[in-house]
Amino acid sequence: MSAKPEHDAARKGITHWLGDLPSRALALIAGLILFAMMLLTLFDVAGRYLFNSPLPATSELIALMIAGLVFCALPYVCFREMHVTIDILDDVVPDWLKRIQGVFVNVFSAVALLVIAWRLYEMSITHYRYEEVSDELLMPFWPFTAAMAFLGVVAAWAQICAAAQYATGARSTPAQSYHGGE
Repeated sequence: MSAKPEHDAARKGITHWLGDLPSRALALIAGLILFAMMLLTLFDVAGRYLFNSPLPATSELIALMIAGLVFCALPYVCFREMHVTIDILDDVVPDWLKRIQGVFVNVFSAVALLVIAWRLYEMSITHYRYEEVSDELLMPFWPFTAAMAFLGVVAAWAQICAAAQYATGARSTPAQSYHGGE
């Protein structure tokens, strides 16, 4: 029984180091961002109702933090295949076809994420050229859109790592990505 986890870890190999671990680190950062958003909202509401003095630019900060939260969590969601899926036919589809489907879906998703990252990169260049800033804090937008573009590429890489696991047989269903290979 102890040989199976070692065998699965060996089969997952480099995709574990290049896909799973970085996506987990970014998911941890997403959790910290969510915690910071919670604290910021708490202090804003407390300041508003207890002292009649809300924190300035809270809505602007929350909006920027939401973008960070989504794009930091995206690689983890992509690698673990935790997207919303319809699995009506999964019980009748043979495993070999599920593997082909897994490769195709993950590669297609990676291409879509790369297109999104490319558009975000173009947007960050536009923000930089026109020196666009936020309304209240006057923070430049380009670092945020550039970071989102980079994290979009990381999410695409996570999809490629998931596709590689299907191609090598380390994964045959999405459930194996988060149930330890069961």
